[in-house]
Amino acid sequence: MYLSDAIQVVDFLNKFSSNSLVTAVSRSRGGTLVKLYGSSEIAGFFFHLKEKIIIPVKTPGAFPKEPVTRLEEGLRSNFFGKITSFSVMKEYGKVVKIETGNIDLIIPLFAGKSVVIQDKSGKELWRDKKDNGLNLLKKPMKDFPLTFEDPLFWESWFIERSDKERAEEKRRKFEEKRSRILSAINIVRKDIKKHEENLAKFSGFAALLKANLWKFDPSEHKNSIILDDYENKEKEITLDPAKTLLQNMERFFQSIKKAKNGVENSGKRLAALSEELEKISSVDKLPEEPKSVFKQKKKQQEHIPYHEFHAANGRVFLVGKEEKDNDELTFKVALPHDIWFHAKDYHGSHVIMRMKKGEEPKQQDILTACALAILYSKAKKGRCGEVWYTARKNVTKHKGMAAGLVNFKNAKVIYMKDAAMPEGLVKV
Repeated sequence: MYLSDAIQVVDFLNKFSSNSLVTAVSRSRGGTLVKLYGSSEIAGFFFHLKEKIIIPVKTPGAFPKEPVTRLEEGLRSNFFGKITSFSVMKEYGKVVKIETGNIDLIIPLFAGKSVVIQDKSGKELWRDKKDNGLNLLKKPMKDFPLTFEDPLFWESWFIERSDKERAEEKRRKFEEKRSRILSAINIVRKDIKKHEENLAKFSGFAALLKANLWKFDPSEHKNSIILDDYENKEKEITLDPAKTLLQNMERFFQSIKKAKNGVENSGKRLAALSEELEKISSVDKLPEEPKSVFKQKKKQQEHIPYHEFHAANGRVFLVGKEEKDNDELTFKVALPHDIWFHAKDYHGSHVIMRMKKGEEPKQQDILTACALAILYSKAKKGRCGEVWYTARKNVTKHKGMAAGLVNFKNAKVIYMKDAAMPEGLVKV
């Protein structure tokens, strides 16, 4: 919100909310809602220090209550009565002053400064946090054009933006949770395979050695022993020379027991993880795009424009299904800090590698995404080619460009040879 926007909103509040009574203060959507009684146009006002906004509120029901912070507790105890005027203290910048008969509420709409309540003499009665107070501007702030002509439009703008951000955060947490479970399932499956291999190996060793032990001195120490298996083929069994033949046989039987326990315990773990995955898939479903509280959109049949893959380390890759899906994936699903991949000089899918903000990509994950870009393009037949990749924020599309075509900058290129589906990659 520019200073010009703050002045416009405060003038509106001053016009329609002077002489209104403060009836309630609550926490909502990361900011503070102040309900008023006595205004014919609005039900209150809302300010958000991190977003640096103050807006009039017509629909308080769109602001669900959240646990209060020190700020709301302080306002509940110290800010009450009939409001006499709203104004902007332009000499300090975007600072809003709200006056009642006895006290003034000072709200700086920028980071690092406290919300303050003082009496008419300027004596401080309450402060949100410790700071050095407000400083006069050395020069006036720039005057920018108004964002909206109607001050009431700020409410719908903020609510729709807030809903979208919360839905995306829920979507991100859901994907991270599901990725962790899928990664754990991959690990447990590998453990089961390893235990089963050990079970087969040591069962053969133990049975052969037990059947032929009478041919040798059980107290003898050997590095290995050659025995005829059940197909009359010679089989060399490696032994622990520090142990006797009898002790080695007992060691093999202990390894069999350990492998059986491993298969059983890993099987239980796999069943529990599968149940957990099914549970979150039915309960914590991905949120739909938030609907505006002011404008109801027609329901559309859900279409997922991408294939989703999960690596063993939990990394998520999204691959566009068709050309029009590529545009939706890149410009509506992907976030600015995700990484975008595409096979150079070939028609093919856009590939998005999900990234956390500020995270550095690992080379193995980059190679996985490059392999997907080759395998989901016209380069699939030869399984080789160059792949461009860059941050999603570097990819743009001009009006009139064909579906799937984009412009990009700051791209790097990797040549892929004998591209194959990476081991451990799971399509979900």
